[in-house]
Amino acid sequence: MIPEFGACGTHRHPCRGGVPALNLLGSVVVPGRREEVAGVRGLVRELLGDEHPVLGDVELLTSEAVTNAIVHTASGDEGGTVTVWILAGDRGVRVEVEDGGGAVPAPRPYGDPWVEHGRGLWLVAAIATRHGYRRDRDGGTYWFEVHSGDAPATV
Repeated sequence: MIPEFGACGTHRHPCRGGVPALNLLGSVVVPGRREEVAGVRGLVRELLGDEHPVLGDVELLTSEAVTNAIVHTASGDEGGTVTVWILAGDRGVRVEVEDGGGAVPAPRPYGDPWVEHGRGLWLVAAIATRHGYRRDRDGGTYWFEVHSGDAPATV
């Protein structure tokens, strides 16, 4: 099982102090504005490559998680930021989205299937192999993992 975020001290990825479970492919800090989401999605594509088996799912879920951070946390306030880490291992990809703090993310009751908002966390829950949220003194981190093919449930 991969170590939880922050398990290795102040380093923002789980591979310090031992055999890396995941490789940090890249990270980015963006202003908490909706127009930044496309750039983060582009970074995911650039880091994973067009042929990565879970690219489409990771792009979609990253868009949902970053948008959620901007819309529902202090990251969307004036001067707010969102930090995104993209990590990969032999079995899949993990994305961590740090926000400026706010309510603990939870899927809303599913209502009208034709509305254009309110389904982001439902999508994550349906597509991701694992996902979760951690709160700390500076905000919170929503993370998800998407595994390739028949990979076991640990990255």
